[in-house]
Amino acid sequence: MTSPLGRIKILASVPHVTANFAPIWLAKDLGYAEAEGLDVEIEIAGSPKQAVEGVIAGRGDLSFVNIVFCFLACDRGVAYHPFYAFVRRQNRSFSVPEASPIRSLGELRGKIIGLHYDDPELRAFARAALVGAGVDPDRDVTFKPLAGSPLDAPRMAAVIRGGEVQAIWQLDVLRGLMAGEGVPLRQLPAPAIDGLTPSSCLEAMASSLARRPEAFGAIGRAIAKATLFALTNPAAAVRILWRHHPDAGPQRGEDAEHVFRRELAALKVRLESQHIEGSPDPRWGAITEREIASWQDFLLSTKAITTRRPTSAYYSNALVDTFNAFDQRAVIEAARAASV
Repeated sequence: MTSPLGRIKILASVPHVTANFAPIWLAKDLGYAEAEGLDVEIEIAGSPKQAVEGVIAGRGDLSFVNIVFCFLACDRGVAYHPFYAFVRRQNRSFSVPEASPIRSLGELRGKIIGLHYDDPELRAFARAALVGAGVDPDRDVTFKPLAGSPLDAPRMAAVIRGGEVQAIWQLDVLRGLMAGEGVPLRQLPAPAIDGLTPSSCLEAMASSLARRPEAFGAIGRAIAKATLFALTNPAAAVRILWRHHPDAGPQRGEDAEHVFRRELAALKVRLESQHIEGSPDPRWGAITEREIASWQDFLLSTKAITTRRPTSAYYSNALVDTFNAFDQRAVIEAARAASV
């Protein structure tokens, strides 16, 4: 049967289904997208870069990646827009092992920095963050892709534990994954980027958003419901995801409880940044003009982008009311009642 709003194809910016981004899959698995009249397909793209380029090339309708991708795309004349703030707070940072003597970005001079997701755009963001702290990314540090990145937790833990890298440019979920592997990490303060919000967003071509606002509004609302579900009952979110996607769970020979604790820890770290309370606009998916202006100022000042544009050239906030038009209490009650 044809869905009233047609099909939405999400290009997942990861190498396999993962609890770290549970709300994306739960929007479909919990029936929220179907209730909105959408037929949702989620295709594994492999990395943020591949997901973004796939959407730009028309192989998918949207992805979920760091907002920096939209600025870099716009800088090359591509109207690729964030339209839903998925992760409200900054989710990229430099981290070191908890026992490390390094306390500031300045102390990274002479060090090897492991890259968690080595996409050119994310490397550009890391370089900009170092420039903002007065560190020359070409002369002062060495970047090295982190073995096992992005989601092979045991391999990444072994590299960090063995001292092959002294710091990591990481996605927030790495902190939870490494804690689960017994390698706790400590985030280094980065004043130039720590206050930049939002971070990860749902992003699509501006032309697609203009052509199918009902469909994009519906997928945003479904993901908002799934996010609220996961915030309310993260353990159930992991178990339900595994039920629908067994390959995302423990595999033959793995300690199921260890894997569950690790994946739950990673999801909880991510969810810390998905609360909307205290945001500039505390509604699901909202992005404000001031936030976009701050991002642009930072990226211009660090020469990550070259051209100043009107803030409206970078994002869409047109569907926020649609994202929030649902009974939040009903979602919370369903999450609390979910069996794990």
